[in-house]
Amino acid sequence: MKTTRNSPPVNRQPMSRDEKRHVISLQKHKQRKRRKAITLVLLVLLIAVVGVVLSLTVFFRITQVNVVASTIYPDEQIVEASGIKLSENMFLTDSEKAAKKIQGTLPYISDVKIKKSLTGKITLTVTETKAAMAFVEGENYLIISPVGKVLERSKLISEHVCVIEGVSYSEAEEGKTIVLSDMTAADGETVLRTGDKLLEDLLIAYRGSEEYLGGNISEIDMSDINNLEMIYEYRILLKCGDISKLDNTLKFAGAIIERLNGENPYYTGTVDLRIENKAYYNEGDFETETEPETEEATDKNSEKTEDADDKPSEEETTEKKED
Repeated sequence: MKTTRNSPPVNRQPMSRDEKRHVISLQKHKQRKRRKAITLVLLVLLIAVVGVVLSLTVFFRITQVNVVASTIYPDEQIVEASGIKLSENMFLTDSEKAAKKIQGTLPYISDVKIKKSLTGKITLTVTETKAAMAFVEGENYLIISPVGKVLERSKLISEHVCVIEGVSYSEAEEGKTIVLSDMTAADGETVLRTGDKLLEDLLIAYRGSEEYLGGNISEIDMSDINNLEMIYEYRILLKCGDISKLDNTLKFAGAIIERLNGENPYYTGTVDLRIENKAYYNEGDFETETEPETEEATDKNSEKTEDADDKPSEEETTEKKED
């Protein structure tokens, strides 16, 4: 029967002794279950804490560090650069931090992957970059990677390294990306192109030369971004024009050079590509300010014949062939 607020109180019969005992028994049973549950939770937490403490102090110690891939650096040097030490706890080892340490300390390493094993073994898989470009720095060269990372300073460069002219840099710390200076107008204040954009242009030019010219570009001159120039194998000056059209220009240049090399592998001269889909030739030596000292100690620009004609040949025009 439902009661309302104004309903008279219902007279309940007092509980018997057995009923009271049953109620008390139920309450005690609930209390025991509650205490058991709390005890079980505390026990699980205690075991977890002990497990964590043991894992961080006793178990999962680093017993071995291996290096995968061959580089110019000895394995021991790579391990030392990582900062990873034997007997340290594996879970406390910061893989990302260790990889950055290696890349910063050893510039020729471009990528690091770290794999951990519960057996205590850590494997460092490293990828090596290559010397791609170089800036003249007094009597030395500042060598950078294909992505602009500063690798080292050296008196000699490989014959496959491309020398950069026409731009300067403001920061060049080994292991970090080079920072190019802004290109300014004659007044020294008006910014024609920011350093970030110049670096982007440079990397695009280098990648294009690798793709279409077989990585045989010995110099890139960026002093005029609207008239970018490259030198192919120290013997062919390519006037590439506007850098915004560089991809198509270099693709065209690759076809032109392939034909020239087929006709004369020692062809020396200038190929003007500044007009779209056309190439103008001037056979003969050209001047360049760059005379790099390579590791092979060769300078192909100095190989001149006594009978070489100083006057350029007549210009000829070649229409671009459709793919």
